[in-house]
Amino acid sequence: MKKIIPIIAIILLTMVSCHRSENNSTEDCFTIEYRQPVNGYQVKAEVNMEDDVLGANLTFMKDGISFSLHTTSFGDTLYNKGQWGLLGENEELMKKYLNQTIRADYHENREKGEVMASWTPFFFRDLDFDGIEELVIVHYSMAVRFHSGFDVYRIVDGKPVLIDYPPYKTYEDFGMTDYPEFDYKQMMITCPYPEGELHYTGCIIYGVSKIEKDTVMVNERMHYFNHMEVIKEIKY
Repeated sequence: MKKIIPIIAIILLTMVSCHRSENNSTEDCFTIEYRQPVNGYQVKAEVNMEDDVLGANLTFMKDGISFSLHTTSFGDTLYNKGQWGLLGENEELMKKYLNQTIRADYHENREKGEVMASWTPFFFRDLDFDGIEELVIVHYSMAVRFHSGFDVYRIVDGKPVLIDYPPYKTYEDFGMTDYPEFDYKQMMITCPYPEGELHYTGCIIYGVSKIEKDTVMVNERMHYFNHMEVIKEIKY
């Protein structure tokens, strides 16, 4: 067995109102409530300025249980203005919607054939080939050569558990990037290296282990998930 993760290691953000926090540069915000459930969750975003980008506390609720996580890249599809480098436009959004609550549709921006979404603050995707979708929180969209970074969470008994090891976490600040390629037929993840370079020097290929499992302890129960192990390393 590998990767026993006690629930105490999970860092959750309590749902907050529009007040100054340690990470926020302003105490002003506006709220977005998505009209339709997203993967069964009612989702609310409290959006504020963080430096020159829009960040948000995202609250997910299902069956009377809720949890909150933070994104520093709120590229919501209603505005598509969460990315780095749009300080003036982001400030205008804050002025326009300050202290308002807005009902909006959830849309996922994804290039054809791509697994990861772009300019979407969160999405759900099966990234460990077990048929259960993980929750992916998008980072500041300037991870490696302007590619997005992602934190991948398994939802276990209503609690988000961060997958904080390769191939889902390769950078301390950005988690996973959108460089890896997913092969759902072979159940493999190919991670080129070094990421961000114009010419790759190799890659690491991960596959589902037939022996080992990732284990997570939540509510005094052990939960088992697919473990991705290195099956091949190729150097060009």
